[in-house]
Parts: sequence; C-alpha cells; structure tokens
Amino acid sequence: MSTKAQAILDEIKALPPQEVRAVWQQLSQMAAGMETSASPTGRVSEGDFEAALDEVTGCTAGNGGLRRLLEDRRRDRERDEARLEARQRGRTRG
Repeated sequence: MSTKAQAILDEIKALPPQEVRAVWQQLSQMAAGMETSASPTGRVSEGDFEAALDEVTGCTAGNGGLRRLLEDRRRDRERDEARLEARQRGRTRG
C-alpha cells in the first residue's frame, strides 16, 4: 500500500462510525463505476466490503479498541458541540 493510501486509511480509521459508513457508500459508488477489468474481483458485495473494512480498521480484532476510540471521539464531539451551543445561547441573551 502506498504512503498516501495508508495516510487516507489512517484518517478513515479516526472517523466516527456514521462518517465511515458515508465513506463506504462513496467508495462503493466509485468502485461500481470502475471498469471490472481494473479490478480482478469486480463488484464486491456489501457484506464482503464491510467485513474487509472491519478487518482493515481493526474492528474485529478482538477487543474492539477502535470502536471504543471512535465512540469516545463521538462523545467528545457531542460534548464540545453542546458547549459551543451553550456559549452561543449565552451570547444571544447577553
């Protein structure tokens, strides 16, 4: 795998689950539009793709550390968004 591909994969690993799903959908659409000759396996089923993505991202690697990390990031982001909303409400009141 190229350095660029590895960097992209690392960024995908850091995304919240819903964003990983959105990336998967885009990749699936992109792969569907590619020539089958460019890909020896042709179109991959949803289940196969998700299983491969889980394997690559470590989601099935025993302890589920990545899932916990992503869940922690999601909670942190929600907390930060709530703080920003509260700050915004405070500004509009005062």
